[in-house]
Amino acid sequence: MTANMSEEDCRSALLVRDAMERTVAELPSSLDLVPAAVAQGRRRKARARLALAAGIACVAGAVVFGSLTLPAGGGTPTTVRPATSGTPSPHESVKEPEPYRTPVHVEPTSDDERAMAQLPPAERKRRAQFQQQVAVLLDELLPDTVGLIRPVDLAVSRYQAETKDGKVFPVIFSVRPSGDGSGARPCPSAALAVKGGSCAQATLPGGIKATSLSTVADSTGTTATEVHFFYGHSDVVLGVVPDAKARASAPVTNEELLAAVADSRFLELVRYADEHPMEKKQISVAGG
Repeated sequence: MTANMSEEDCRSALLVRDAMERTVAELPSSLDLVPAAVAQGRRRKARARLALAAGIACVAGAVVFGSLTLPAGGGTPTTVRPATSGTPSPHESVKEPEPYRTPVHVEPTSDDERAMAQLPPAERKRRAQFQQQVAVLLDELLPDTVGLIRPVDLAVSRYQAETKDGKVFPVIFSVRPSGDGSGARPCPSAALAVKGGSCAQATLPGGIKATSLSTVADSTGTTATEVHFFYGHSDVVLGVVPDAKARASAPVTNEELLAAVADSRFLELVRYADEHPMEKKQISVAGG
């Protein structure tokens, strides 16, 4: 190619190439850039789909205590439609998605963490792959304000979201075999409003009843938000916890969590975890 270029043109081309190489060398690692960029792109696509799907935008029957109700009218929960139809088959539920999310490492301190550290390599790999798929999907389904979600190693139900400004929000996604199959919890009494909380309910695909609660988590007044429902033989929880150090509440609403758990891909992951349990059975406490 340089045969038709003058000596001056060759020198100019080399200078441009050197400048580009220096610029690239100064950029952060692609492991830092790619997951965040892909997550943001997926969330934007998800928001576009949500805007076009009228049924997913409102959760009629959501109850916000303190004499406030969500716009939709009526006193009964509504059916929340799946945001997408791209449901993976069961054998796809444990494939590693792209991009790979480097897990947040924790030293085993609890019985569950010590037990996971001692699992056979094949089982640990299965759980790690499941967590990778959960992290990527939650990045798409939850709002940008939650941040980039990564799995926590040695704790299959734990994840960590980190925002660009450094806030860290623990995320819980638990599918635990149930001791009694009690189903979704009802909204608590109006006393919840006095404490600054709120509650919303919805019916997910398949007639599943779900309840989402936003409750004050500590003395600083920050709030945690989590949704509960019963699926198959398991109790399911998806929740976002405040950043205690930054005194920042969970940046997600009851309605956003209800929309996330209504997504067909999320329910497919729940189904897989229900059929292939990765957590210990819930122990019912008599009279509790």
